[in-house]
Amino acid sequence: MKILSVNCVRDLQKTGCLVLIVLCIISVLVAGCTDAGTTPASTAPSSVTSSGSAASKLSFDPIVGVWRSPGTVYKFEITFDINGNTGERYSSVPNLYYNGTWIPAGDNMYLVTRETGDKTLWIHDVSANTIYKQEAPRIVYSLYQGAGMSSGRSAGTAAGSSAIFSGTGDMVVPFTATESGLWVFTLHYSGQSNFIVWLQNNQGNRLALLANEIGIYSGMKPQTLDAGKYYLNVTASGPWTIQASVS
Repeated sequence: MKILSVNCVRDLQKTGCLVLIVLCIISVLVAGCTDAGTTPASTAPSSVTSSGSAASKLSFDPIVGVWRSPGTVYKFEITFDINGNTGERYSSVPNLYYNGTWIPAGDNMYLVTRETGDKTLWIHDVSANTIYKQEAPRIVYSLYQGAGMSSGRSAGTAAGSSAIFSGTGDMVVPFTATESGLWVFTLHYSGQSNFIVWLQNNQGNRLALLANEIGIYSGMKPQTLDAGKYYLNVTASGPWTIQASVS
């Protein structure tokens, strides 16, 4: 067997070191490229978008508001708030109340789940703006605080439509402009702190600031609108009323 010379061994050592260095550099570069390519996927912005859409959907739902049973002296009241929570109260039994949650169930139906685990299905009659339990359709509940719509023609005035909204505290209520034109918003507020009202389009984007006041306020704000669906986003600490009419 031939024995390699000392110079030959040195040459092999140099070559091996060079190859090792090149391999290390390639490994570092590949790892860096791989990390750079996977970083955006780990950000996961879709979860934020999803939760934001759910919140908006709840905020703008026409079921949001306070509904009461029929009669001059109501016996039962159920609240659907903008955060998906419910509260059921009985006027005749002050200490009897139920808290829970609500979610849309499709076809103008809403599933209410009490903290006790009991579930009920409520149906919203859009044409009459009333609600009732699926199990007791004869008992119809009217909107006490929320959005009330009315339209018609008055003798001696131009033909048009109007909508009246009333409530107490923060609320988002749907508003339908039945025709294009100049709409006049008449606002009344009897609270002590901020009263802020934003007019928003069907996607929830702000179109106009109708009010930004502190304390008791009455005023008017005109706004040109196309026919379609809008929302009034109200921030308040007391009772308020908003009337919208087309001129």
